[in-house]
Amino acid sequence: MERDSSGTEMERQIDELGIDHVFVEFPDINGISRSKQLSAEKFLSTWETGPTMNLAVLVQTPRNEVPEGSGLAEEIGFADGRLRPLPETFRPLPWRKNAARVLCDLEYRGEPVAAAPRQVLNRLLDEHGLGIDLFVGSELEFYLLEATDGGYAPVTDDKHECVSWATEEVGPFYEALSKLGEQYGVPLESLQHEHGPGQLEVLFDYGDPLSQADRTFDFKRLVKQTARLSDRYATFMAKPFADESGSGYHLHVSGFEGEENAFADGDTLSDMGQYFVGGLMEHAPALAAIGTPTLNGFKRYVPDGFVPCTASWGYDNRQTAVRIPSGIVRVESRIGSADANPYLVIAATLAAGIDGVRNELEPGDPVEGNPAGQRTPLPRSPSQALAALEADTALRELLGEDVIQAYLASKRQELQSFWSTVTQWERDQYVETL
Repeated sequence: MERDSSGTEMERQIDELGIDHVFVEFPDINGISRSKQLSAEKFLSTWETGPTMNLAVLVQTPRNEVPEGSGLAEEIGFADGRLRPLPETFRPLPWRKNAARVLCDLEYRGEPVAAAPRQVLNRLLDEHGLGIDLFVGSELEFYLLEATDGGYAPVTDDKHECVSWATEEVGPFYEALSKLGEQYGVPLESLQHEHGPGQLEVLFDYGDPLSQADRTFDFKRLVKQTARLSDRYATFMAKPFADESGSGYHLHVSGFEGEENAFADGDTLSDMGQYFVGGLMEHAPALAAIGTPTLNGFKRYVPDGFVPCTASWGYDNRQTAVRIPSGIVRVESRIGSADANPYLVIAATLAAGIDGVRNELEPGDPVEGNPAGQRTPLPRSPSQALAALEADTALRELLGEDVIQAYLASKRQELQSFWSTVTQWERDQYVETL
């Protein structure tokens, strides 16, 4: 996108809406919103050069540990980079009076930070060279919770998938979410109660991949803020409750050449569509590392459920990793969990498909029924998945070595922290018996 070098529209909104603070915001390696809050005067006087930020923030774990070996921390002396605001992303915050936010690209010594997730996706879209326009739709699940003395509990108390009265039970929340979403530029196509108690699913309409990633990133902040307005909590944790459904993040990818669906040959996949799926099959183990970024996320992988456990594809088959829905032919990747970084999931999914098209990778036969025992299992642990990502030279080349290095370092630091923590489960198991 071209930069609005004058910033005229931002200045107009700040003046007309009485904006007195601006969040300069970016997604970190985990997809978490990181920002600085500037006075409107400071923002307007510095936005063209950009405020500074310690680049180690980009690669921190969700609990703010700084990993070794990321390339952006001790290796550069914990140096500052610059946040370069993108004027076209400037938006007032509907849940906070007199405040706005603007998304930023990151720079270091005048060059783009190649590990910044939004810039990774943008670069891939500029360079893929398939000769078609790519579009992405998505489904995202989350839990709406209330605080209790012992922690958190779902706002509804039973499994009510698509039950009308259960959706009505969260009606005031949805009305607030829909209203704030329209004001924030994140319109919702639909919302329904999912399988778990207090679990909801939102659908986003199709858009270009970068806009879809921005929309998902914005929605995560929006839904958390909306929940807090009613003293509730929204979580995109993949598996917050052991005995309840996990939360997924599914992508629907289409490719068009003008008005022509490049992935379709009648009601089935075209050659290009087959090759795109072939790329997803080839790179499925590495995609699991990016689509399932936490140890908790791997607890979603339950046999005989709607979560894919194999590198498989099929027509209208919700047990496969890649589903070709009935109706308009498109490719649905079901590998992602709700806690994943939307910029990296979209970038990695497209990169895998692009590699499939470039190298005419065949996907094998579609699977009918349960693919368990028919296809190669997906990694069952973060360590296995991260090793697959590290070994995937094609995906590393398409996404860039810098972002893979940063991602691996951050995720391995997160795992190390877990393995060094003594849990209550261990004390319950061993204190008295050993």
